[in-house]
Amino acid sequence: PIDGSYTIISSTAACFGNSWHSLPEDHTPGDNSGCMMLVNASIDPGDFYVDTVKGLCASTTYEFSAWVANVLLVSGCNYNGTDPQLVFNIETAAGVVLGTYSTGLIPETAIPQWKQYGLFFTTPVNTNTVVIRITNNAPGGCGNDLALDDITFRPCGPTISVNANVPSICEGGSVNLNGSISAGYINPQFQWQQSSDNGVTWANISGATALNTSVSSAPAGTKYRLLAAEQGNIGIGYCRIASNPVALTVYAIPKLTLPTTSAVP
Repeated sequence: PIDGSYTIISSTAACFGNSWHSLPEDHTPGDNSGCMMLVNASIDPGDFYVDTVKGLCASTTYEFSAWVANVLLVSGCNYNGTDPQLVFNIETAAGVVLGTYSTGLIPETAIPQWKQYGLFFTTPVNTNTVVIRITNNAPGGCGNDLALDDITFRPCGPTISVNANVPSICEGGSVNLNGSISAGYINPQFQWQQSSDNGVTWANISGATALNTSVSSAPAGTKYRLLAAEQGNIGIGYCRIASNPVALTVYAIPKLTLPTTSAVP
C-alpha cells in the first residue's frame, strides 16, 4: 500500500524493493486463511482505525489490545526510518475518554517481531456502547509502516469458586455451599443455580443470592454453581461469570422391612 493506505492481506514478500520484512503469515501461527492489516501510515499523524462496539455490560472491566509489528527493515530508509507510535483510546459515544494507552516508538527489528499492546478500561453506569480509536502519532514518509492483527476485546472478571462443607449427604438432608471470589467487582451480586442434567441446563435457586447458601432435599446427581456479576448485571447472561460446578453424593434412606411374626402364646 502507498502512503496513507492499508490493505488486508495474508502474507507479504519483498515489498518496496525489499525494504520491508517479508511476512509469510499473519500473527496467528498456522492460520492459513488468516489476514492482517498492513498499514503504510499517512504523512500526517491521525486516526487509522475507528470502530464502535455496542451491547456491552455497564460497570464492567474490559481488555482491548492488538498485536503490532514494525515491517520496515533496520536498513530501510538508510537506517533512518520513522518508527510507528500508536495511541489506543476508548471513548463513550459522547467522546468522553475511558482509557488511553501509548505504545511509544515501535522500533525496527532484525527479524519480524510481533508485540501485544493494549489496556484495561471500565464502562460507566448505564453505558453499553464505546468507540475504539487507534491513532498513529508519528509522521509518515519513509518508514512508519506496520502490520496489525488479532485485536482482542473481552470482558474481565474475578476468579470465583465454590465448595460444599461435606461431599455427601443422605436423601432429604441439607448441606452448606460456600463461595469465594477475588477482587474485581465493586459491588458484586450473586445467584446460585442447580442442574439435574449434568450441567447441560441450569436453573436459579429461589432466594439463594448470597455468597454462601444452604440446600436441602437434593436428588442424586444434582450439581450446583455460583454466578457473580457487577450490581445490576446478574440477569444478563454475557455480563456475569460462573464458578466451577460442584456435585454432591446423595445416599438414599434405607427402607426396613419387618418379617411376618406370629403371636407367642
